[in-house]
Amino acid sequence: MPENSNNEIKNFLEGKYSPKGQEMWNKWYDRTDDFFDNMEMVQSDRSKLKKELRQIKSAHKVIALPYKNWVIAASLVLLIGLSVFFYQTSNAVESKQFAVKLGEHAKIELSDGTQIWLNAGSVLKYPKEFKGDTREVYLSGEAFFDVAKDKKHPFIIHTNKMDTKVLGTSFNVQAYPDQTTQEVSVATGRVNVKSTVTEENVYVTPGQKVIFKSQDNKLQAFKDIPVNAISLWRKNIMVFEETPLPEVVATINRNYNISIEVKNKNLNALKISAYFKELPADQVIGLVCNIINAQYKMDSGVYKIE
Repeated sequence: MPENSNNEIKNFLEGKYSPKGQEMWNKWYDRTDDFFDNMEMVQSDRSKLKKELRQIKSAHKVIALPYKNWVIAASLVLLIGLSVFFYQTSNAVESKQFAVKLGEHAKIELSDGTQIWLNAGSVLKYPKEFKGDTREVYLSGEAFFDVAKDKKHPFIIHTNKMDTKVLGTSFNVQAYPDQTTQEVSVATGRVNVKSTVTEENVYVTPGQKVIFKSQDNKLQAFKDIPVNAISLWRKNIMVFEETPLPEVVATINRNYNISIEVKNKNLNALKISAYFKELPADQVIGLVCNIINAQYKMDSGVYKIE
């Protein structure tokens, strides 16, 4: 705020007449409801003040208020605003964001000792230090979590369709925004997965996984998942199980940082089951074409499947 404005406010609150200060107060007063509605931490006394100010406004008594009352009210509101501001500031958590480039993997460790492996094209948002009753992070993409045990502070991973809650365990979360499914596969421990769309939730244990399907917004659980097959992407292995061709193409694009275009749109209705281990991009695309009975050619740096 400019220095002149600061002086006007200071003079106004000290009881010295200030036309500019009066004008600024009037502008605030016209937006009293917005001010209080945005303060989530207003306590009972502040709510009382809010009610009183609204009553004053509705009765049009503001014009009759003596100047000293204006100063007292303005001072009280200023104190409330400052106390809320400092309360929020003291409890604010510095957040960080880690993004993994296409064609790359990365590993990071959080302040609580939790280790996270991130797949290509993934973004993780997390606090520099955890505060409060929970440990919460936000994921777009795919990651394998080895969560540090802390029974008093549950660890929660938010994606755009699911919340995954644990106390200390290891599991894989796949939640790329361009895919029609999201899934959680558990290696150790017990995991609770809740749909943020329907509030449906299930518990998943080692050797199990749950899939959220955008088509019907349902969570579906599966058993007998080989634990050693979870997060094979960390070993540069791609596994597809009845996966729609567009998602297969998107996965290959991310993992190899290349561009593939399916020219024959009829092929997009096909699903693929395949296992590719540490193969070059050309060979993977060739094998995919063999499975769907198609061919590809390179054109201006783009793999075009016909």
